[in-house]
Amino acid sequence: MTSHDDDWSQWNRLWQEQPAVDASRLLRQAARKRRRMQAMVAVEALGTCVAFIQCLRMYDLVSWRWRAWGALMLLFVVAMQALYLHVRRGTWRASGSDVHSLLALTLRRAQAGIRLARLNLWSTVALAAFTLLVAWPELEPGRWEADPRLRLTLLLQFAVNTPLIVALVAACAWYIRRQKARIARVRAWLASG
Repeated sequence: MTSHDDDWSQWNRLWQEQPAVDASRLLRQAARKRRRMQAMVAVEALGTCVAFIQCLRMYDLVSWRWRAWGALMLLFVVAMQALYLHVRRGTWRASGSDVHSLLALTLRRAQAGIRLARLNLWSTVALAAFTLLVAWPELEPGRWEADPRLRLTLLLQFAVNTPLIVALVAACAWYIRRQKARIARVRAWLASG
């Protein structure tokens, strides 16, 4: 074997030993993602508190049907918060700072992100369906045509909530596709390493 062949095999070995993924970059990304997750949990907790306050405030202002809706929605929001935390279990920190551990964390986070997005989609559908069921008597044309305040309330609810629901569905669909692409990339990196 010539020294030239030996140099090539040595360079080949060095090249193959190079990590395909930058570990320090992955570590920074994991820390940034953890901070975003913490901020999201804080926003969700704040939303739960706001929902609780809103339910208490409207308790004396509305009929028994809407009081029951408010109480059930409060339980629903608290249950959803608990589910969100459960889905995030195991996604806060990597088991180590090596590339494999960081990629495994990225994979777990992407899978949890898909579960969270699907949970958001189904909970939004359930919330909208339940609310429409409770609101059904107010939706009768004879009722809202005769009451201008009810008509304005229904119009505002429709104008505000319909775009929000459509935007949520579109955002969740986009996010799920993005996380599936991330999972494919991470699995390819794990398979090659």
